[in-house]
Amino acid sequence: MKRTRLVLVVLTVLALSGCAAPGPESGPTPSPVETADEQQGGTTLLDLKNMYSDAGGGCDNPQRRSTAVAEDTADCEDGAVISVYDSQSQRDSAIAVLQGLQDTNPSPHVIAVGSDWTVNGGSADSVADAMGGEALQIGEPGAAAVESDPAIDLTTDAGLCAADAELSNLELNDALAPVLGYPSDRDLRSSDQDEAIRAYKNAAFERACPARAG
Repeated sequence: MKRTRLVLVVLTVLALSGCAAPGPESGPTPSPVETADEQQGGTTLLDLKNMYSDAGGGCDNPQRRSTAVAEDTADCEDGAVISVYDSQSQRDSAIAVLQGLQDTNPSPHVIAVGSDWTVNGGSADSVADAMGGEALQIGEPGAAAVESDPAIDLTTDAGLCAADAELSNLELNDALAPVLGYPSDRDLRSSDQDEAIRAYKNAAFERACPARAG
């Protein structure tokens, strides 16, 4: 039963986080967005942070997260996830995943979309125009959202701590793997992927439940 509920939450993860699931190429530890990273002439994460803040969003100290579907992604203090992409097709692929998830986990919401960026959550629905983008509806208004237990939301540090209290170490690794873009079947994962999962968990534990870190 616990496994079934965790799989459902994993599906919810991508929709709530702007499809910014961490990938193997980036480290699992969040870092501040402080400098303008080069992105071949496109919008940088710092650019997007400033655009969102100037439009009225709460994003003074965004924290980078690892990502498998965007060029760069960060979490803002107001709950928004800001993401930049290296091409319009990469941006469209991320949006398509969000739309596709509505079939199994309806969670209608509005995101802000630009030529090579998205903002999901926070004030995205009200600041899209001010940012020079457009508001895009994800899912159909009025669709019933699937209820999930926030205690096992694997996108939050508290959720990981709660899940660790209920599951074995290997079970939690298997449940967390898809969130990071890895196979849930441990036999299909590489040792580097398993190490990335452990590092991601440990970083969350250090922040929210130090007793479980190690």
